[in-house]
Amino acid sequence: MADAGNTYIRSGNIYTHEGKAFVGGGIVTASQFYKGQKHQTAVYLNGGYHGEDLNADLGSGINYRFVGSNDDVLNMSVFMVANPGFEADDAKILKGMDDRDISGDIGLNADFHLGQGTLSGKFQHDVTGVYKSFQTDLTYYHPMAFDFMDFVPYAGVHYYSEDYVNYYAGVSSSEATVGRSEYKANGAFAYRVGYTMIFPITEHLDITQATGYSYLDSALAESPLIDNKNQWATTFGVNYTF
Repeated sequence: MADAGNTYIRSGNIYTHEGKAFVGGGIVTASQFYKGQKHQTAVYLNGGYHGEDLNADLGSGINYRFVGSNDDVLNMSVFMVANPGFEADDAKILKGMDDRDISGDIGLNADFHLGQGTLSGKFQHDVTGVYKSFQTDLTYYHPMAFDFMDFVPYAGVHYYSEDYVNYYAGVSSSEATVGRSEYKANGAFAYRVGYTMIFPITEHLDITQATGYSYLDSALAESPLIDNKNQWATTFGVNYTF
């Protein structure tokens, strides 16, 4: 196996192989977010470039570091990221509802390097006019390099604004049915823990495995659309860098 130690945190994301392009893919399986969700397991594809300041990939969007360097305590970056929507036939509980569109956010990130770990804060706002509001996030990452793998545990909290919650988890009066009551809520927190593992097989080939868990507070969890306050997802994939 190749040497580990290629993993780092940049703009609040877990990256490997700085200065390299990559392609990859794998399988993701997750708990039901919406009640009666049709698909819980899917194939995913990813690819892009992870540079010193500019990063772009299908999974984490685009970001550019405009303050700081790899040796500085504080780094700041701007980023663009997409939020998934849904179609009414994606889950039984959504039948008869209006589709929810994919939205796009532009945001500001600050990474504070604290010894071996990184505390990352984000603020992002919808610029597509879909949910017309914002989200924030604060997460601590602690990368560790072993002889045969890199291991990155993390823990954090994400805040969804009232408008976000009501767009993606709310039910309007016209969408209400006997089994789906009208619902409107305030902003909501999601408390997150998880890890990512990267196993370098060769200089260019890595195997990845990641698992994350989120606990949704009542503003989200009590929506008639949401299946459970306990949400999890796990992935297994392969990346090739060049």
